[in-house]
Amino acid sequence: MYGLCWTRIVLAFSIAISSFCNAMDSIAIDFDRDVRSILESHCVDCHGPHESNGGLRLDSGKSALAMGDSGNHAIVPGDLDASELIKRISTNDVDTQMPPDGPKLSEQDIARLSTWIADGAQWPDETMAAPGEPEPESRHWSFQPLANPAVPLSTEDRWSDHPIDRFLHGSRLDRGLPVAQDAEPRTLVRRLHFNLIGLPPSPEQVRRFEERCAVLGVSRAVTHTIDQLLAQPQYGERWGRHWMDWVRYADTAGDNSDYPIPQAYLYRNYVIDSFNNDTPYDQFLVEQIAGDLLPAEDQAQRNQQVIATGYLAMARRFGSLVERYPWHLTIEDTIDNIGKTMLGMTIACARCHDHKFDPISTRDYYGLYGFFASTTYPFPGIELFKAQHQFVSLLSPEETQSHLTPYQDRTTELQRELDRRLALANAKGLENAKRQHEVGIDEQRRMRDEHDRLLKKARSAGQALEKHLRTIPDYPTAYAVSEGAPVDAAVQIKGEPTRPGAVIPRRFPAILGGQELPADAASGSGRLELASWIASDRNPLTARVIVNRVWERHFGRGIVPTTTDFGLRGQQPDHRDLLDWLASDFIVNGWSLKHLHRTILTSRTYRLSSDAHVDLQDRDPENTYLTHQRRSRLDAESIRDSILHVSGNLDATPQTDAHPFPERSKWTFTQHHPFKDSYASNRRSVYLMTKRLTADRYFQTFDGPDRNVCTDSRDQSITALQALYFVNNDFLHAQADEVAKRLLGGQAANDGTDSQKNSHDPAPTDDASIIDELFERILQRSPHESESRWIREHLEATRSHDSAMTPEQVWASVIRILFRLNEFIYVD
Repeated sequence: MYGLCWTRIVLAFSIAISSFCNAMDSIAIDFDRDVRSILESHCVDCHGPHESNGGLRLDSGKSALAMGDSGNHAIVPGDLDASELIKRISTNDVDTQMPPDGPKLSEQDIARLSTWIADGAQWPDETMAAPGEPEPESRHWSFQPLANPAVPLSTEDRWSDHPIDRFLHGSRLDRGLPVAQDAEPRTLVRRLHFNLIGLPPSPEQVRRFEERCAVLGVSRAVTHTIDQLLAQPQYGERWGRHWMDWVRYADTAGDNSDYPIPQAYLYRNYVIDSFNNDTPYDQFLVEQIAGDLLPAEDQAQRNQQVIATGYLAMARRFGSLVERYPWHLTIEDTIDNIGKTMLGMTIACARCHDHKFDPISTRDYYGLYGFFASTTYPFPGIELFKAQHQFVSLLSPEETQSHLTPYQDRTTELQRELDRRLALANAKGLENAKRQHEVGIDEQRRMRDEHDRLLKKARSAGQALEKHLRTIPDYPTAYAVSEGAPVDAAVQIKGEPTRPGAVIPRRFPAILGGQELPADAASGSGRLELASWIASDRNPLTARVIVNRVWERHFGRGIVPTTTDFGLRGQQPDHRDLLDWLASDFIVNGWSLKHLHRTILTSRTYRLSSDAHVDLQDRDPENTYLTHQRRSRLDAESIRDSILHVSGNLDATPQTDAHPFPERSKWTFTQHHPFKDSYASNRRSVYLMTKRLTADRYFQTFDGPDRNVCTDSRDQSITALQALYFVNNDFLHAQADEVAKRLLGGQAANDGTDSQKNSHDPAPTDDASIIDELFERILQRSPHESESRWIREHLEATRSHDSAMTPEQVWASVIRILFRLNEFIYVD
């Protein structure tokens, strides 16, 4: 039957069915006896209340008659040719037949369904499901409205009156779980510094904290230190780095040539500044999704809001051909990151089919897709289009017009020609996809050849535009998005753009409210409305997700351990009432992240020692009830920054300019020779240039973030390569030499955070004093007597072994030993 169209197949089959029906002496079809049983046995598992694959449900008349994701109707009363159900159960094509896995329906069952549809497809009752029974997914805890539970009463032992402690301590007492002692002041101040600014405290800062604890009490000393650290610019650098983990920040595009993006640093600095300014989190989200659509008082504010949309622009790029550029994959990456980072959901799983576990349908996915299909993404350049395009100007409208006017007419002309050529090629590609199963091999070959000719013409149009763009002088631009042609997206059957289905109006996922784009906003992309739905205090997920992320960075485990998956496959919250109380308190206090830090870090639970009682290994192995603090390794950035900090080589000034990329006229990156440059710097690691396709070896060794996906939490592996780094690495040796040089010369490290420390204190004059100084600088404590003895023995052996070694070289060997200690790279 190869080469027959669907209509001819159905017509031939209908004749056979009619003959079969005549042979049955025209027995009348009874819905319950002849139809319901077939649908329940073969269809409802995949097209019912638990799964509605293809946007089709066959458990109710209303749903069965609705349009499916393909844009077709499964059942058209009285019309067999138009009823997709009959086509699917009749065909022998393994790619389209239904049921897809089980045996084909019997001829008798097909005849009964055909007769029922031909007779008008009467459906005597509304549904085959239990009436009024809510779907189990909608009852899942994370989709319930945010509660504001009352803080429990204090326990009888009055262990702590802090709200967080009152939520946790009663559960510990009920289970008879012993609680660790409070951490020592030196341990606690080190923990606070690394958690909030990612750098160790100086010896002077440790001494002042100990004095405050003695005079004011630990609680007031902690509060004072938290306020000091939150006011430092290093706070934004530390917590901006966390956000950059989640939104997969990089300075390159991720296409197969990994084109550099010199303007990306503007978004990085926007993030750091937003944390330092304590921008309300809901506003922070709105700016990143729709900052270009917000009102602005002046050009500076407009530029900041435009730069904020670098979050969307940061979506990964793919491919190397302008005529086959897979924008659908960039949009998928956008939706995936919004889902995981902001909503704690794996929405992108619904690109090809309804989500297998969570109540997210393919229609939900393409309802979101339309917002970004209506958005213009900047084009960073690719192997065969070596020019930046559609970046957003940071000049005033008047300056922009003055700069671009001599080139604008030609740009518009060439852009229109490229768009026209792409439209013709895409239309031909869609036509070919629809007809490829209806025609013979020779016709398929002719269709492909014609499509290839159109694609080549589109490539030529792109090359002409690229050549012209490279003649435009540089001017200030942002890697940001702008408004495009508004469009509602069609479902892409099985995720293939060449197989369009039903058109889905732009809207929010049904489980989160299902708000549709108002008619008066449909003339734009609708991103501002989308942002307001995401950042709404009525959204059950947004506040919970960010509160959980902050908690995870302070305690090493989220209240919901699966920080990017609050869905049915994610783990249940350890303390749901506490999570909801924190989220409600966060919203009430203006979505302030600094308030959230204060709330968490002033709890006594946060102040606990990491020394756990031995019997807890069996009774609470995951430390679910936080009876002690989790010991954690410093992340890659904090290790590097701490080494530079101790050596005095850390450049604490923010980076306010671009990385030293080569001139764009010299960009010749290809798939086989992608961009691989790196640029040395003594600034904090957050300012290092990062690539997507070629990760830095240091960050690979110490579990740095994946620049291509949302890194919800860092691994803490223990490998031989890490140990070898501290033995052999040239960078570490150089910093150890610098510590020795400064120490013997009487120069202290100055990181810009401790102005009271004199950078020219007298140098220690004896071994014991130098050992004390080193321990204070590197480990933030004094050495034990045995440690001092071991170091003195090492010094004696080293000096006697090689008398030619300088004092700096001798002490550098000691410093390298201290850098290698677990105590240096772990926080208790």
